[in-house]
Amino acid sequence: MYSTTKRFPASCRFFTQGNCRAGQDCHFAHILPFNGSPKNTIHSVIIEENDLDSPTQDLNSIQKAIRNLELGQLEKKYSAFFQNTTQKDMNTLVDLLLPLEDKEDLKVQLVIPYSYPDTQCTLQIQNSNMTPETKSDIQAAFEDYEWHQMRHKTLVQQLDWLTTHFNNL
Repeated sequence: MYSTTKRFPASCRFFTQGNCRAGQDCHFAHILPFNGSPKNTIHSVIIEENDLDSPTQDLNSIQKAIRNLELGQLEKKYSAFFQNTTQKDMNTLVDLLLPLEDKEDLKVQLVIPYSYPDTQCTLQIQNSNMTPETKSDIQAAFEDYEWHQMRHKTLVQQLDWLTTHFNNL
């Protein structure tokens, strides 16, 4: 590892100041002082600037960012098929008119809760010419728990799945 005859590497000056960014990849020794831990003057400034006392707030902001990103992707890919978008208290309703290969268009309403992606979205079929049993079978297949839990599926992936597998349902 070292081409020198020294047995131990030199002390890391950044670690003694409390801010070595290399961590375990650092080529210098991270020697703890006798008093306990290295000086954390820089770390305390960073912690004071960020509100780390509320991890739920960070989690909600991450959820909101993912949700907004996926809604933007959905709107971009399916912009020609968008009918209406409605913001409600607990969710967002997206009305779409999806083209199918060998049948008439499928009118769907995608219900996206504000807790998405932790809570999955639901599908409501608006076509009046379909039987209630057919609608419920399609909705059940779309909302199948195992299908969503294998790996996170984006809103675009979910609608792509619906349009490609609709004839098999």
